[in-house]
Amino acid sequence: MKKVLLIFVVPFIALAAPQTKLRQKVEFGYFGTTGNSNTNSITAAYRFSYKFNKKSRCKFFADILYSNRNGQTNNERYRSEFTLYHYYRKHLYSFLELGFLRNTFEGYNQQYSFNPGFGFLMLKTKKQKLDILAGYELRRNNYTNQPSDFFHYIKGEIQHHYRLTKKNSIKTKLSFIENLQEREDFESNLETSLRLHIIKRLSFKISFELKYDNLPPAGKKNTDTVTKAAIVYNF
Repeated sequence: MKKVLLIFVVPFIALAAPQTKLRQKVEFGYFGTTGNSNTNSITAAYRFSYKFNKKSRCKFFADILYSNRNGQTNNERYRSEFTLYHYYRKHLYSFLELGFLRNTFEGYNQQYSFNPGFGFLMLKTKKQKLDILAGYELRRNNYTNQPSDFFHYIKGEIQHHYRLTKKNSIKTKLSFIENLQEREDFESNLETSLRLHIIKRLSFKISFELKYDNLPPAGKKNTDTVTKAAIVYNF
């Protein structure tokens, strides 16, 4: 329970923020089966973005994924990210991201990350937006079955947002990191989601995540995928 509370500590700064500068979203999804197999899967997420002024803003993201099959937990993941942005020109900005991950099924008791870098807005129209980001990432990994370690990485990322209509859109994020000391240690991540408006502040979201780790923790597989469907509420 403590780890869940820790992930959601940061959003409480939103309670004191002027609401005109604050945007928030909550997501919730549930899947269950009975009969030949009994499964229960829950996904929940919270996001906010806040503008300090014309040049600076921040955003926060946290989610939980839990699944059990016939009474046995078969997936459990906790993530959070807090990012600060500062814009120098219309298309150029810097960022600082702090991240946390707990997923014992991937071999991580805790993973902490520190990621400063720069971003460039390559394209922005009424229909789409394309960002290119690059930076440095420091990670501390506390594994489930091997000693903890620190690693230094270079990181690149592409973010694309495409509006199908005024209220329906597709978002895609592709990232790649490589260890500065060991070139065989690299990861790639793909996240894509389709959001469909239902009514007023409600929408339906389906998303897919693909993670490839060339040197995963001992005894773990290289590739993980997650498919989720959830209801989203904006406020």
